[in-house]
Amino acid sequence: MNAPAAAWRFFHPRFWSAVAALWTSGVLAMALAPNARSGWLMRTLGDKVLHGFAFGIGCLLWAQALRTNPKLPRITTAWIGAIIALAVGVAVEGLQKYVPSRTADLRDIVADVAGVLPALAYLTLLEVWRRPKRQTHP
Repeated sequence: MNAPAAAWRFFHPRFWSAVAALWTSGVLAMALAPNARSGWLMRTLGDKVLHGFAFGIGCLLWAQALRTNPKLPRITTAWIGAIIALAVGVAVEGLQKYVPSRTADLRDIVADVAGVLPALAYLTLLEVWRRPKRQTHP
């Protein structure tokens, strides 16, 4: 087993579920906080870049949390992780219209998708590269 794989397996399986749940609650808390001020990170990178980065990370975390289920193929966990991250993004935008000083913005959902797609591509390519090569016989 190589070093990065060993490091990922070091943590207890419930650790990843807890981290993914913490990501979800943190995103909800930050996105639904009324009168939130823009910090230096928001001013430096911009709202849409942070959306993409945050939801790409969410996809990776949820996929890793779901990998602890031996019945699910790894490629399935990647897609479910992407769906969960995007569902959180859509829920946030839907709920923001009820929060004072917040507005729902379709461009935020587009930024979420733009962040999830590279994470999903990474997980998919990682799985393709891990599969053993088929031997062709002459």
